[in-house]
Amino acid sequence: MSKESFLALKQKVDALSLLYVEDNKGLQEQAGKIFKKIFNNLMLADSGESAFLLFKEHQPDIVITDINMGKINGLKLSRMIKKINPFVKIIITSAFDDKDYLFEAIDINVSKYLKKPMTIADLTDAITKVVNEIEFENSRNVFEHYIKDIFHYQDSLLILIKNNEVLIANKKCLEFFSQESLESFKEFFKTFDKEILKHNNFLYNHDDIDWLESAKNGNGKLFNVKIADKNDISRHFILKAYKIPDKDETYILSFDDITDLNLLIIYDKEAMKQEKQESQKKIIYGVLEAIKRNNSTIKIYNSYKGIIISNIGILEKISEKEIVIQLPYLQLRAIQINNNLTIESELFPAAVFCSIERIDFENSHVVIKNYKFIDNIPSEQEFIRVEPEENHKISLFYDERKIHADVKIIDIGIGGAKVALSLIPPGFKEGDKVIVDMVFTSGAKPLIINTKARVVKLTEGKREFVVILLLNNDANIKKLLTAYIANRQMALIREFKNLSL
Repeated sequence: MSKESFLALKQKVDALSLLYVEDNKGLQEQAGKIFKKIFNNLMLADSGESAFLLFKEHQPDIVITDINMGKINGLKLSRMIKKINPFVKIIITSAFDDKDYLFEAIDINVSKYLKKPMTIADLTDAITKVVNEIEFENSRNVFEHYIKDIFHYQDSLLILIKNNEVLIANKKCLEFFSQESLESFKEFFKTFDKEILKHNNFLYNHDDIDWLESAKNGNGKLFNVKIADKNDISRHFILKAYKIPDKDETYILSFDDITDLNLLIIYDKEAMKQEKQESQKKIIYGVLEAIKRNNSTIKIYNSYKGIIISNIGILEKISEKEIVIQLPYLQLRAIQINNNLTIESELFPAAVFCSIERIDFENSHVVIKNYKFIDNIPSEQEFIRVEPEENHKISLFYDERKIHADVKIIDIGIGGAKVALSLIPPGFKEGDKVIVDMVFTSGAKPLIINTKARVVKLTEGKREFVVILLLNNDANIKKLLTAYIANRQMALIREFKNLSL
């Protein structure tokens, strides 16, 4: 055995114990020297009687015993030991090549039968075999235990890995990848990165991103992945890597098939816009179900006069009748003011806007209804925009003339403003240039902003026109607006907290 193999074996048996039974003192001493180099916990016995007493007291993981030993021979000892622990690994050694002994050893379910004289390689190979059996059985027990605790459904593809090598894969997984056995799947998994296909906003190998390391380092995060089935049809899975506690580099990979939700289509934004509302609701509901199954969370957003208010939400209940989200008090108060909320999750291609069925402050939850995808994503908002104080003033000048209309600022940002006008002059359109005069009075002294701007969007409502203005890229104007917006934010935060009391 090479030095590397020997060190690997010693590392594997680090927590295991060995009972070696041999009545020949010379053989016991010789073999014992070898075993001491491998096992930290070694027990020696020179008879079946003393060996059985040691086993009952210490319950070693592995027993190596000679057959021919006085009153209690090795086979009888093995039967006595198996009655106490049927899973203990036993290696039989014998100077006789007797078929009856061999058949009896098979009947007892010993792990290995070695014929004397034995070489060091014979012993280490036998030990390696039983240690691998113990490791496999321990892994299987861990796998089955955590499968029961973590998963509440049967159709996921499940893979248990250690140091990025497969220990166990469930039947569903083998069937999906057309693998006949666990051994063939272990080889298949070595190039598994080729099975994770490229898709917009999905997890796959690209640039410096490794799909498996990203999943393992995600701390329970859910990932979208695309994999083709045996008919080369793309399937959409939710991937989550579960770290097994107290087991180094041991993870359960769960692939939850949600292809029927048609999410692959909606990750194309143009296709998403064409989805009917009912189809969107079905998709959103299905994803929320998947999030709850995986004990994951969602991000909830509201705004108060432009200030983003956000908290983590927990899906408390999800059914056809109602969807209940648990949230802290301040978020519930913001929802009450807005009468809506916005949801974000890594599983959604866009934010989800929801109207409110009811709010329960006593139980800290909200019930949502009528949810749909929207284009604007709160967490990706590039610039902060706030609602100015009520007594602000604004005038617009178009074609060197003042626009005589009721004008107010809906919100203001560093680079632009959304403005409402009661009427617009003839010919006023998107792309036109205007001059903007704004006066804000929230500070110690009025802030006056005079700048050029361009109309980037014009929308006609029932009672007013809404105009989005892009302000000129003027460093001094940006500096003044940055200070104003920062002060206005603090004032609005104080205002919101007072409302929440």
